[in-house]
Amino acid sequence: MKTLKSIIGKTRRDRVRNKEVRDQCEIIDINKFVKGRKKEWNNHVTRMRDDRVAKIARIMKSLGRRGIGRPQQRWKDGLQSTSSESPG
Repeated sequence: MKTLKSIIGKTRRDRVRNKEVRDQCEIIDINKFVKGRKKEWNNHVTRMRDDRVAKIARIMKSLGRRGIGRPQQRWKDGLQSTSSESPG
């Protein structure tokens, strides 16, 4: 953001929001980009034949136990939280 602000001639003292800086520089938010790509990949895997490794891996459940402590995020968990968020 520091570089982008210097490109448009603003400093931190100008108190310009990051969204405004991204809009002026015509740069998309990286989080929105990643969520969109994740949805695209999920749709791509959904269209695959059932014998493809990527589709089998997405559907398959692990047989072992998860470790103690806070559970690690799974790819599928992130996709579900992405699809439940409202567009913004």
